[in-house]
Parts: sequence; C-alpha cells; structure tokens
Amino acid sequence: MNKQPNQQNARIPEKTDSLTEKVRGWRLGLSLDGESLAKGGVCALLLVFFALLQTTLFTRFRLFGAVPDLILPLVAAIGMSEKEKWGAVFGVIAAFVIESLGGSPVTLLPLLYMPVGYFCGICTTYYFRDTFLVRGLYTLITSAARAVFTLAALAMTLDSFHLINCLTDAVIPEFFAGLLFAALPHITAKAALRPFHLTREERTQQ
Repeated sequence: MNKQPNQQNARIPEKTDSLTEKVRGWRLGLSLDGESLAKGGVCALLLVFFALLQTTLFTRFRLFGAVPDLILPLVAAIGMSEKEKWGAVFGVIAAFVIESLGGSPVTLLPLLYMPVGYFCGICTTYYFRDTFLVRGLYTLITSAARAVFTLAALAMTLDSFHLINCLTDAVIPEFFAGLLFAALPHITAKAALRPFHLTREERTQQ
C-alpha cells in the first residue's frame, strides 16, 4: 500500500530574493566584483587628483585668466573607456565633488557631467572609434556646452549681467583654457584604465 504524502504537512519552499540580488537591481547594471571595485578605486583616485589640481594649482596660475575645467574631459574619458553606465555615474559623482571643493560657481553641473559621460560612452561604443580625432571632437563639443552652462550661471548669479563682459572676461578664457589642458585627463585616464582592458595573457606578459 502506497502512502500518499501529507499535503498539509508538505512545505513548498518560497523563492525569496537574497540581499545580494536586491542590491544588484540598484546598481544600474554595474557589477561589484573585485575588478570592478579596483576600477572604481582608480576612477576615484583620478577624480581626487584632478579635482585638487583644478582647485589648487590652476586657481593660482590662471592661463588666459580662467581656471580650466579638468573634470569635464575626465568624465568624457571615463565614459569613452568604460562605457555609458560608468560615465554617467562618474559624471554625477564628479559634479558633486568639484562643487563641494568650491571649484566651480555652477550649481547645475550634474546636468552637464552626467550626459557627457553617458553620451561619450554611447557614441564611442556604437558609432565612433576611440581615436585622437574623436577625443578632440568630444572635447570641442563638451567645452562649448560648458561655456553655455557658465554663461547661464553668470546670468543667474550676477546682479548686473553684461553679455559682452561675461564672454570676454569669463566664458571665452575658460573655453580656451579647457581646450588647452583637456589632453591631460584624457591621457592619464586612458593609461590608468588600460590594464582593465587587457586579457589574462597580456597581463601575464607584462
């Protein structure tokens, strides 16, 4: 005689999401493995270095009479190297860091930095190759967008806004200073993040 299992006593295991699985849904698809943590550490060091460089050295020695925005090309470089998700997240963090250090009067930098990191990543991944000319094109476009943001910030903060004076005294000098020093964060970021794009064989050979 076969014994039928007691349906009342039988327990059906309930499928519950673990804490790790829940956290994965909050990370915008960014993995938290060892390599990603190391990459995040490198990006953090790059951000601290260029933020301090911009807010210390370049505030004392102003070429063209303006402080160049080193963080904007750094955000673009991160987006180009690590794709759009890294670029967007890094852009938001970078904007709040540079504002907290008092390096910029613009209070809407996240609205600029985040799209720069995101779209530079998208365009490099799907449309353009990572070449010197492409980086120069990105630098020109993002610097022009930065000039618009600077002009808007001056218009909102100054009691007496004179367009010509703002262009000649702040916007245009900042634009050319940013263009001149943009290669520094691009080269540094590409060199610092290059090991993460090597295969195991290439890493062992070095």
